[in-house]
Amino acid sequence: MILSEQAFIELAGKQEVLDAKIKQASGVTDLPLRRIELYYRIELAECLNELKGDFKHWSNKPMRREAFIEELVDALHFYLSFVNHMIEMNGAFIEMDLHTAYLDVVVEHDLYQDYICGVENLTAWDIAADVIREDGIERSLAMLLSLAERYGFTEQDIIDTYNRKNAVNHDRSDSGVY
Repeated sequence: MILSEQAFIELAGKQEVLDAKIKQASGVTDLPLRRIELYYRIELAECLNELKGDFKHWSNKPMRREAFIEELVDALHFYLSFVNHMIEMNGAFIEMDLHTAYLDVVVEHDLYQDYICGVENLTAWDIAADVIREDGIERSLAMLLSLAERYGFTEQDIIDTYNRKNAVNHDRSDSGVY
């Protein structure tokens, strides 16, 4: 899988710090999981939109690689927020930690890779359609990471973009302007 457990855990830690800062600045004490998942799905749609002609049959524009990875990272921000929130609620309905959350994505990624290998002529559009239709957030992220792999993105691309976007989000939080 494109993200190692170490990178996943490091990014989740950075996300936890940012989320705490934003919650404190905005006076939010509780954020329902459904909202966080909705934010993930919005960013996911924005990410797929950047595929341009590879996703939209009416478009002949090329994929916007930088915009795609930035939107993927925005979706990842909210996925990590979702995981961190689940861990914070630990015991409410399931037991979870970052290791377990990472393994959940790895299992879904591996299952999806098995599926991809068994389907002839699977296009980026097919994967994107699977990503957006998938109900399970872990599987959706796993599929999105598979799509990123298909386009040649690396773990370092994700980490670098995440760090850049995380710094922007901290600046926004500090200024109070989102």
